[in-house]
Amino acid sequence: MKPARLILALASLWICTLGLPHAAGAEDTFTLAVLPDVQQETAGPRLQNRLQWLADHRAELNLAMVLQCGDLMNFNADPQYAHQSEALKVLDNAGIPYATTIGNHDTAAVKVDGGSAAPGNVNANLRNTAKYNAYFPVARYKRLAGTYEPGKIDNSYHTFTAGGLNWLVLILELWPRTGAVDWAKTVVAAHPDCNVILLTHAYLNKDGTIQKDNGGYGDNSPQFLFDQLVKPYPNVRLLFCGHVGTQGYRENKGAQGNTVYQFLQCYHDNKDNPVRLLEIDTKNGTIKTHVFYPSLNADKQDGSARTVTGIQWIQPATATARPTR
Repeated sequence: MKPARLILALASLWICTLGLPHAAGAEDTFTLAVLPDVQQETAGPRLQNRLQWLADHRAELNLAMVLQCGDLMNFNADPQYAHQSEALKVLDNAGIPYATTIGNHDTAAVKVDGGSAAPGNVNANLRNTAKYNAYFPVARYKRLAGTYEPGKIDNSYHTFTAGGLNWLVLILELWPRTGAVDWAKTVVAAHPDCNVILLTHAYLNKDGTIQKDNGGYGDNSPQFLFDQLVKPYPNVRLLFCGHVGTQGYRENKGAQGNTVYQFLQCYHDNKDNPVRLLEIDTKNGTIKTHVFYPSLNADKQDGSARTVTGIQWIQPATATARPTR
């Protein structure tokens, strides 16, 4: 980091991103790509082909970042981690930043038959992500700015600039522990100039409601997460989740009048390779989104395409993030 840039970073605690900004960050429109659960793609070329398509079309999309909604694996097995790790090297080699969240299939809580790996202690196994962190260490995440636990990607945040605005991707573990949620609250409050994107595995039900239990073996429910983190802070804007096999969408008003736009994408596809593309226009306050199949060169016709208008983005050096209780 150049001396002048270092001085600027230290002088302003409210600047969201300390790394070099995305090359097209001053433009008004950019794309986020969101991968659903890809647990059915732990063999074969589908995941790698999808990522190669994103890399090949990076310029025309003005692709800022790739997100993945959890269940990167089907089971907590080394061959699957090795396969998915190799596929993600497409993004590593292209220099495209990405962030991933932990699903239940990415932990020691799920065994090959899909059941509990340790009856009576499945909650502890849900937090056993040793293999995930071995194959996806913090050093792989080029926009990583901080973690809840040292050396673990499970709860982390990543920053970037795009469309002339500051962005923060907040990763939270599945059915999170209270300590992780409390940490996340401090991150959001400390970055009031950032438009916060929350990425967690389980959140919306198939009918678009917010899940109100902990899945039977987690800690806190998604409703707890909404009440404690999503609703109180004015700079939370987007949320992406998976886990249940469908697509969905809902909007909620935050406690300070902001709207939170929440997207579910989870297809458990056994043949093709869907990816949600979101074209974000920061000047006009819109999101145009659709689910696209690179393998078919076609959109998915399931009601997942929509245009959202009237979005009030957080502008640099204009916001405070004090929650309303």
